[in-house]
Formats: sequence, C-alpha cells, structure tokens
Amino acid sequence: MEVTCLIKKEGNQYASLCIELDVASCGKTKAEALEGLRNAIETYIEYMMDEKRTDKIYRPVPMKDLKSFLFSEDVSGEKSFKAVPLCFEYA
Repeated sequence: MEVTCLIKKEGNQYASLCIELDVASCGKTKAEALEGLRNAIETYIEYMMDEKRTDKIYRPVPMKDLKSFLFSEDVSGEKSFKAVPLCFEYA
C-alpha cells in the first residue's frame, strides 16, 4: 500500500497528514513529523486489521479538512509543503 503524506510548517513545529487514511501527526522537525506519521499509520492499520475492518482502512481526508491543511490562514508559517510517498505492506 502506498500513501501520500503531506508535511508543512505550523508555528514552531511541522504537521504531517496522510491524505488517503486521514491520519495526522506532528514534530519539531520534518523528520520527526514524518516518523510520527509513519508510526500513527502503522498503528491505525494494525488496529483496523485486528478489528477485521480491512475494507474500511481507506478513508480519505474530507475535502474541507484537506483545504484547511493546505491553505492555512496562518500567514507566518512556511509557504511550501512537501508530499512524501510512504509504502506499507499488510496481509
């Protein structure tokens, strides 16, 4: 499974968001935000598999929330963001 992860600066930290799974995290650096997101995604997928809900793993971020993440009204933040693909394998 490959998912798309967005990372952006928000104030003193970085926010990360997986757009296919509606899972988010944050960290003091881009690397921390991405690692936190990777852990959150793995936990989410494991939980959904344990609950036998694999058909419901995919749940994209609602458009209004995605727009809010991409086009924050916080003009003091970094103007760019980065999309990063992450790959996961599950049975």
